Amino acid sequence: MISCRYPWFTLLLATAFICPATGSSRSSSDWGHFVGTVKTEWYDDGRTMKLLDDFGYADAARNTWKAEKGHEIDGASIPQVFWTFIGGPFEGKYRNASVVHDYECDVRKRPWRAVHRMFYDASRCGGVEATKAKVMFAAVYHFGPRWGTDKGPRRFKTEEDFKRLRNYVESNPDVTLEQIEGLDQATLRNFERGKHR
Repeated sequence: MISCRYPWFTLLLATAFICPATGSSRSSSDWGHFVGTVKTEWYDDGRTMKLLDDFGYADAARNTWKAEKGHEIDGASIPQVFWTFIGGPFEGKYRNASVVHDYECDVRKRPWRAVHRMFYDASRCGGVEATKAKVMFAAVYHFGPRWGTDKGPRRFKTEEDFKRLRNYVESNPDVTLEQIEGLDQATLRNFERGKHR
């Protein structure tokens, strides 16, 4: 069980999560479902947890993403620049998604692009609103971990870059994940110029 030093966290994680309705035209089952309940033991560093049981996410295509018992997670897959926007990696409606994302970013058995896409879908499954989930996806896609031979170019590096990405996505709620993946500095500059005319 979770350490009693964090009783509020025990309440947050003690319930199994099935995707709630998200307010979109897609039903909750279109985003898949979580498998099990996040059960952890905190380490004394105040950040790292050990999974005491398997926990997973099954996406809408029936792919299973499992975070295995005994694995240590610390939220490092969620860029810190993102925390100022929505909170730490184990807060809010995306916390279950962050557990599976953290695991996948550690073991690196699947392509990084697929892992970051899974984070978006799992966040929606957890009840995160579409635009906020897209901002979160932009953060992990452009600032999060990458591995393998196809790492792609890093177009953004600073907190100011993240703010500009966030502003772009929030001002264009119909932007697709593919468009977010293709964003570059020139696109954001052109957007800002048009906005200030």
